Parts: sequence; C-alpha cells; structure tokens
Amino acid sequence: MKIRAPLGAFANRNFAPNVAVFYRSISTLVLGEHEAGSVKASSLSAVAAAKLLGENNSISLLLSGSGPSLHEAAAHAASYNPSISRVLLADSDKFAYPLAEAWGALVDTLQRRDNYSHIVAASGSFGKNVLPRAAALLDVSPVTDVTQISGANLFVRPIYAGNALSTVRYVGSNPCMLTIRSTSFPLGPEFSSRGSNSGAIDIVDLSAINEDEVVEKSKYISISSQETERPDLGNSRVVVTGGRGLKSAENFKLIEKLAEKLGAA
Repeated sequence: MKIRAPLGAFANRNFAPNVAVFYRSISTLVLGEHEAGSVKASSLSAVAAAKLLGENNSISLLLSGSGPSLHEAAAHAASYNPSISRVLLADSDKFAYPLAEAWGALVDTLQRRDNYSHIVAASGSFGKNVLPRAAALLDVSPVTDVTQISGANLFVRPIYAGNALSTVRYVGSNPCMLTIRSTSFPLGPEFSSRGSNSGAIDIVDLSAINEDEVVEKSKYISISSQETERPDLGNSRVVVTGGRGLKSAENFKLIEKLAEKLGAA
C-alpha cells in the first residue's frame, strides 16, 4: 500500500540543519610566497584578509625555501608585527618550489601540531595548487575565491563566472581553509610602515616529514614568466582587455598603450 503525505504537511517544515561553528580562539596559518627577499603583495593581502576573521587572531606566516633570500623574506615578514605574530620557516631545498605534494605534507604536519582554526592562501596559481591537496589530507572542504569576510565562518565568493555573489557559512571541522582574491583585500596603513618590534621567527622541524618520499611524487622542471613593467595580472586593481571589436592583432597595441597610461595589467 502506498501512502502519500499531503504537501501542506511539509509547507512550514525547515529541513536545514541548525549548525553553527563557534571559535573559542582564532589562530590562522597563512601560506606565503616570497621573491627576491620580500614577501609577495598577494601574501600580505592574505594576511590582511586573515585579520578580518576575528579579534585577537594570532597569525602565523609560513615561508619555505633555502638560502639568504628566504631569511631576508622572513625578516621582512616579521617586521609587520603585530599583524604577523610569528613567521614559520621550512628551510629546505626540497620545499623551494611550490609543489602541491611537498607543501600539502608540510601544511598537514603543521596543522596536526598547532591546530589552527583557519588556513588562508591567496587565490593565485600557488594557492590553487597547494590548498586543495592540503585540504584533502586534512579531510576538510575549502572555501575558494573569497572576496569578503563577514566573520570567522561567513564568507562571500563569486559564482556563475562572477555574475552573482554567494554567501557561504562554513560548518565543517577545523581548519577552515580559504583562498582569497588579493585585489579584494587591499593593504591597510599598518602595512605601509614596519614596526620596531619584530615578530618571532621559528624554524619548522621537518623530521616528521619524509621529504624524499613526498618530493618523488612530482618534479619541478622550470617556470616561465614574461618580463613586463606593468603590474602582475593577479594583483592589479585595473585590468585592460580587448576583444573582437579591435578586429586585428595590430590594434591590440592601442590597448597596450592605454594599459601603460593607467598602470594597469
């Protein structure tokens, strides 16, 4: 015998679970990139985003690599204390390149040791490569391309190719992992000058990571970049584009001149 319940019986029922995540204390690990002895602007934007997660947020910045440039970048990052309270250094040639396998194992090890409430990275090629693998190892689902942070677990991100905005509430377990669009989180005045009291710089103990086994899964070959005086596309606040209306490749020189005038990508 089949039984059909009238639709009206469910009209006023709310089937959405009443789930909320409460953070007694907030601590954030920011996955940082550095170049020529300085922390990249996109990583500093990730720090600026992390500050919006809540008050009294202890922010640690993770840098990896080897040689003098790594330690120069660490000193650069530590000078932004108290925005960056601690700098973590993975000082090893095997972590010099942004390979997902190596970085994923590194983030997994640090999370199990320090139990961060949040892990944040800029939504560039580095963050999009590393964060998903680290999230899989930690068995959590990341929130990607965040453009606005309204609380410790409430975020706004674009959907439908940027034609709509979606508000997302994270209800999973720690850590809440985010990639952020750096242009949506400009650097505040606290990043315009360096503090007199530098933050702590700690060397990460890599003995718990089987570096040889991790690194063997992928191999760094090379990186190619086009030298230009214009800003990087991922960090530029103004972008000039062209399409069919230009009609020929030669006419693209017109928008290149416009981009130079505007200081745009």
